[in-house]
Amino acid sequence: MRKILNEKYIKSIPMKTKEVLRLLINPYTRITGFLAFGLGLVFLFLMGLVGAYSRTAFDGVLDMHFSSDLSMSNSFYYLTIDMFCLIFLMWSVGQFVSNNFRLVNLVGTVTLAKAPYLILALAGYLVKSIDLSELQRNPGAIFQSSSLVFITLLSLPVIIWSITLMYNALKSSCTIKGTKLIIALVLALISAEIVSKILIYEFL
Repeated sequence: MRKILNEKYIKSIPMKTKEVLRLLINPYTRITGFLAFGLGLVFLFLMGLVGAYSRTAFDGVLDMHFSSDLSMSNSFYYLTIDMFCLIFLMWSVGQFVSNNFRLVNLVGTVTLAKAPYLILALAGYLVKSIDLSELQRNPGAIFQSSSLVFITLLSLPVIIWSITLMYNALKSSCTIKGTKLIIALVLALISAEIVSKILIYEFL
């Protein structure tokens, strides 16, 4: 009897793993609307708090940089501007591509889609500062820092993961798919990145 139960448990592991992977890529099959928004706010708060101490500035919808003089207020200002631009541009694009658009769901799911960036905020503690004057003289010096190389490599899957979540967020909120969905997402992300950069560097 015990052997049969163990065999059933072993067979069930791959299915559970697949389910976890599905939820990591598309949690919106179970988490939407206000619940997604609440969880997203928790992650954003942690990103702002941890980012301020690890000197990780999320000064753009998609990218991040390390700043030796990042203040707590600016850390949260950056995130606020990022989310405003991202949600507003997603909403604007959604109005054009879908007749069945759910704003509450979009706000919640897009907010939660930024959650993977908390990994980069935590990883910021591993980065060793580089002399800016040396970096200006020799830009290649950045590749001599193993910590910066590690963060650069880590940032790629994190950004891809977040964009995948945004893709599924827009898909579930606008009920569109295929080429129309991809074009809508690309337009929204590029526009949001440009607008967020302008607002951050003009007013902060």
